[in-house]
Amino acid sequence: MASIQNVTRKQGTYYFRKLIRLGPDKPFRLRMSLKTTSRKRAALLAPAMTLICERVAMNVMAKMGSDGLTAEERAEIYRRQMLIERDRLVIMHASLHIEPPDDHDDIRKALSLRLGAFETAANDSLTYGKIDDFLIGRMDADDNDDPIVIMAWSDLAESMGLDSADEAGAARLADLGLDKSALREAMARRVVNQARIEAAREFQGNLDNPGSAYAPVQVAQYAQSLPQSSSPGFAPQAPPAGPYATMTPTEAVEKFIAHNPRTGGKDGTSRMKNGKAWTKKTRNQFVLPARLLEEVIGGRPLATLTHDDLVTLDSCFEKLHGPSWGKSPRHAEMTIWEIIDETEAKVVAGEKAAAKAASNHENLTKHIKRADLGLGISTTKRHWGFLRQLTTWFSKHQPLAELDYGAFIMDDGRNRRKLRSPYTVEQGMEIFSLPPWTGSKSYARRMQLGDLVVHDAWYFVPLIAWYSGMRRDEICGLAVDDVQLNDEHWHFEVRPTDTRRLKTISSERKVPVANELVRLGLTQYVEALRAAGETLMFPELAAESGKGTMGDAYYKRIWIKLIKELPFLGNGQGIHSFRHTAIDFMKGAGITPEIRADFAGHSLAGETEGRYSKDHLDLLREAVATIPEITKQTPAVPINLLPGRLRAPRKAKTQKKVP
Repeated sequence: MASIQNVTRKQGTYYFRKLIRLGPDKPFRLRMSLKTTSRKRAALLAPAMTLICERVAMNVMAKMGSDGLTAEERAEIYRRQMLIERDRLVIMHASLHIEPPDDHDDIRKALSLRLGAFETAANDSLTYGKIDDFLIGRMDADDNDDPIVIMAWSDLAESMGLDSADEAGAARLADLGLDKSALREAMARRVVNQARIEAAREFQGNLDNPGSAYAPVQVAQYAQSLPQSSSPGFAPQAPPAGPYATMTPTEAVEKFIAHNPRTGGKDGTSRMKNGKAWTKKTRNQFVLPARLLEEVIGGRPLATLTHDDLVTLDSCFEKLHGPSWGKSPRHAEMTIWEIIDETEAKVVAGEKAAAKAASNHENLTKHIKRADLGLGISTTKRHWGFLRQLTTWFSKHQPLAELDYGAFIMDDGRNRRKLRSPYTVEQGMEIFSLPPWTGSKSYARRMQLGDLVVHDAWYFVPLIAWYSGMRRDEICGLAVDDVQLNDEHWHFEVRPTDTRRLKTISSERKVPVANELVRLGLTQYVEALRAAGETLMFPELAAESGKGTMGDAYYKRIWIKLIKELPFLGNGQGIHSFRHTAIDFMKGAGITPEIRADFAGHSLAGETEGRYSKDHLDLLREAVATIPEITKQTPAVPINLLPGRLRAPRKAKTQKKVP
């Protein structure tokens, strides 16, 4: 019986289910009961429900496009509001000196109360959309004689000349000449509150470090510029600040890249003849922390950077969810504060779901746990390393405050041996008993049983990983010419190519091809590819755009489908575990550390030009022979390449635009 589109049946009742997408944002799934057990009635209701969903989605998208704010408009509102709030707080502080407040004898305490109330009100308004009047108090726990001060927020706001976030948002929309709508006003109100929160934090930072409010004054340069003698009435002026004094962090990054050929220069092509320039990925990784820093400091010049700003950035890293951060295309249009707010909302939703999970057995895997927040050690170490490199270079052109990156860069104290768990022989045999090696249903259904064996990345990448211990990108990026015959023995030539870079200099090496790989047809596969005019071992992993690595493509397109059929996988077990498995077997067989290191591509002391002599390759072949041949029961079948259309480089996915 044919199924009904978008309809499922559970315990006799029919349910309507549909995935709804609103542009590039994460889709949401609609599920509701059709309240019928009649298949005929469900078949009539389903098309109508589908049409209604599509119509509603199109109306919502049209409304978002016409009534919302773009990223550029939100950024301009934030910039303008920050300028207003900075002036407001400075005037408020100065007024406390001119006319002491009635509520406090100590100006410092009065200022602390107002800043705290100011940020609290903005936070509440940001979270709930609006705020009611509230009481705020201040108590000095160390001074029993100091009275407790309690005031209404409305009185403090009036004394500070603070308008409501709604009024401020409407004023900024008017400044930009944008028509009002409910959505625009809500978005503008949100940006206003974000600006107020950051302004309060920035103002407090300037109080703690007064010099951070201004660009550093170049005293030596100023003294040299003074005239030897001055006529009466002449007032020498400080020289104008240089171009570096006003640069934002991202502008400084652009200057750094343009001035350093090792980065590839402005167009990414410099130093190509004299050595490898930074890849596009490295350049993007260098830009990212500077962009985040710029958002954290509210667009201030890099010359005003303080250690307190770095502390704030570090606290932001602790509030992000590493596995999901930056994965959504929406994140490219969001500030770090917006992503933090979104992440916090997901955590709160997960906590609420966990509270009622015992009664309704809700699946909690989609929620983010608070314990999962925080970027990984290696990620933050990379961010801080790039920022230190940027500010060290920048300080040669413009004085900077003392920055202690050592407070944030931590060594990974975990036991490296325990981070990747090797596979056992039994687990390896279970992996290679799956359909890609025993027979699949079709080219598109490789994980379903059948009689089709195809020789491609599905088939050979895990086999090469088990019998060679090579890294994922080293395997996936192999060229046909990288499998070579020398003195009647085959070996892999691991070397940098146009499609694959190596992790380190010592990664360049020769790795013997195991006898079991030859038996299963690897060398015949290479010859078949060469005859078909292919230059890559796994051309189906290449991208037409040239973006991304072939190793990443293998992981996303193949490995994540394989692991669904491997229930034994534990923490730390993945593609890289094949490498640890091979090295562990060699260690157990008594292979010397020098040979194991050479096999794995690790650095060696006292290397010689004869490193890959005939005798040395014989020792490497002996090392490879210690890896268990777990595929002895896998039959060797005639080489069957993917059809030409399936070997073609994959095309980029196109985003469908909703009219």
